[in-house]
Amino acid sequence: MLKKWWRHPVILTGSIMFLSALVFLIGYFFRVPYLKETELGWILTTLIGGVLVLGFGFMWYWKDQVNAKKRLRE
Repeated sequence: MLKKWWRHPVILTGSIMFLSALVFLIGYFFRVPYLKETELGWILTTLIGGVLVLGFGFMWYWKDQVNAKKRLRE
C-alpha cells in the first residue's frame, strides 16, 4: 500500500516538505552550526504546509480509491 502512495506527486511533495522541515527543526533545536541560523517561522511554515499537502494528498488518494471501487461495481 505504501508503494502506491509514492506514485502520487502530491503525497511525494508533501512528504519531502515535511521531512525537510523536520530536519531543519532538529538542527535548529540542537544548534547544528549550519542550521542554527535558520528562522523558526520559516521552519514552522514549511512544516504546516507539508502537513496540509499530505492531508489533502491522502484525502485525494482515498477519494480516488473509493471512486475506483464504485466503477468496478457498476
